[in-house]
Amino acid sequence: MSGDHFSQKVERAFVEIIMERAAKKNLKKGEFAAQVWPEMSPKAAASRWTSIRTRASNTGKPQSVSIADAQRMAAVIGRDVSYLMAIALERAGEQK
Repeated sequence: MSGDHFSQKVERAFVEIIMERAAKKNLKKGEFAAQVWPEMSPKAAASRWTSIRTRASNTGKPQSVSIADAQRMAAVIGRDVSYLMAIALERAGEQK
């Protein structure tokens, strides 16, 4: 397994964990996005979150998650980013 491939699995696992935890906190997608990126309009924040969760319209691939955005997401759901990353690493390692 190449390093790039594994890092992409980790990133996708992280996004899945964030989605699961946000749903458990009863945060709707747009509501979550607005809290992660309060400096953006709610519509722009929701669009960014959609591009991260699914696929960007221009590339056909999910948008990458920056460390800053990962930290923001973790803060919104009330968890430490390093804890969530450890879970993501474990999940990615379990995927074949």
